[in-house]
Amino acid sequence: MNTIILETERLILRPLSVNDFDAVYAYESDYETVKFMYALSFKPGYVVPEENTYTFLQECETEWQKDVPAFYEFAVVEKVSKKLIGHIAAYHLDTDQMEASVYPACELGWIFNRAFWGKGYCTEAALKIKQFALETLGVKKLVAHCDERNLASARVMEKLGLKKVWGNGPREYPLTGEKSTEAMYALDIKDDKNEN
Repeated sequence: MNTIILETERLILRPLSVNDFDAVYAYESDYETVKFMYALSFKPGYVVPEENTYTFLQECETEWQKDVPAFYEFAVVEKVSKKLIGHIAAYHLDTDQMEASVYPACELGWIFNRAFWGKGYCTEAALKIKQFALETLGVKKLVAHCDERNLASARVMEKLGLKKVWGNGPREYPLTGEKSTEAMYALDIKDDKNEN
């Protein structure tokens, strides 16, 4: 199993596993936390099946065991409390073009327990994932998506240097049928290097 550990001033990012079930299920089953999460959003009062979270965590463990995972899901742990406060990921966008550990492009995504919102943790973790994608995975492009109403996630994307490339894509949530508008943010690594 890959044992990649990333560290920031306040956080440790480590492979997400089935051992993290309780913490992950707690925030994945919280309506306010997931209402803008495309695959997780549900209607108020809905009870999220535990097997959904467990299956996801099994998939993460399986991916971490590969020499070249198609995605990297990191548990985000607060150093002071040792609590798992969310998870954050880099997903390879074109497995057909993947060579060794070089990824042409990655999509970034995250979810955090709302008890830890407003502390800058998401930005701190996301900056570390950006560095990981650039320096370890060798990506040439980063992208991220969010519901146009999810202003907090959009701000994180902007802090990473991603720019809004379109904001009028249709977004229909699979579990609720709710319709909204999706925004896409992107960063061409060549552009990023030119700006620094």
